[in-house]
Amino acid sequence: ADLGIAMNESGSDVSKEAASMILLDDNFASIVKGIEEGRLIFANLKKSIRYTLTHSTPEVIPQILYIIVPLPPMLTSIMILVIDLGFEIFAALTYAWEPAESAGGLMKLPPRKPVTMRSIAQLRARTARQPILPAHETRAAYLFRTLRAPFTKLWWQDLMEKSDGEILVDGDLLSWSYLEAGMISVVSLVVVFFVILNHHGISPKQARAMAKDTSKNYFNKDSPDYTYYGRTFTGEDQFYALNEARTGVLFSIYILQVFNLFICKARFRLPFGKFMFRNKRTFYGFTAGLLLLVFVTYIPPLNSVFNSSYKSIPLYWLIAVGFGFLLLAYATARTLVLRKSRPVKWNPTIDGLHMHPTVWSTRHTTRSIEVSA
Repeated sequence: ADLGIAMNESGSDVSKEAASMILLDDNFASIVKGIEEGRLIFANLKKSIRYTLTHSTPEVIPQILYIIVPLPPMLTSIMILVIDLGFEIFAALTYAWEPAESAGGLMKLPPRKPVTMRSIAQLRARTARQPILPAHETRAAYLFRTLRAPFTKLWWQDLMEKSDGEILVDGDLLSWSYLEAGMISVVSLVVVFFVILNHHGISPKQARAMAKDTSKNYFNKDSPDYTYYGRTFTGEDQFYALNEARTGVLFSIYILQVFNLFICKARFRLPFGKFMFRNKRTFYGFTAGLLLLVFVTYIPPLNSVFNSSYKSIPLYWLIAVGFGFLLLAYATARTLVLRKSRPVKWNPTIDGLHMHPTVWSTRHTTRSIEVSA
């Protein structure tokens, strides 16, 4: 059999050893529950990866702008650690308890890797071209073969072979995380950064000129004074203005990721409805992340460690909230477009048993012939 199933209570030990699946309660209905649980785990893993990868773009692009433009560094290395190992961990773990989007919706999806004539032919061809391995392979030989594999044509052929099944990290997921939601987050944090600097009297053009002059090493406490149109910025003025702008960037990434946390819950439905709030641990997750950010921002002794500013005004966070609603509107429009361009092929609903009275028709015909005779 493609999948051998054995009973736990009434099955023999031989059947359990040979089977691929063992029903602990001897109930065939458990197979359906197991498939549904497996599909839910796969869906939640995909949502978690989709959410987690999104913050990579707003972390990388500011560093590229710092080198190429150049601009003042919007994020420090320890701030990136606060994002990756701080509030992102709390939020991403909540997907482990995420329920399905709709009751019974998972079981209406087609199999992730359907068995078709094409997939069978692919599997046979891949098996046929694999080299014959020795019966007793040493660890050194196995390690050598593993390290050598990426340099062979066969390894790349198997890797690049197109499959009919659904994979965990696909192009749609990467496009949303890196190009779509990620770039909206980048625009949000850049706007917040320059608005806060402009509040302190440093325009974007002025900030670029100061960052470009590497000989003066501006934006430090011991930096020389900088005079612009009759206004003088001391080293401390530059330092505290930059730290306050960095704090705004940190909160901007957090706020956009909170919106993204709820958006990623909706894979086939619009990102609205009660199903987005059924997982109470979601609120625990982003609340823990907020408390962490408040702790590293508004506790004065920690400012020197995390390069944050306790003078940061929450009013500037509203800019990130506005971009969060923009991200929500974009996700809604994107879902509507994908419904038209790439509709999901749902499995047909089957209510009860579909029985056809073929045997009854034969007996009825025979009985009618006997009565007529």
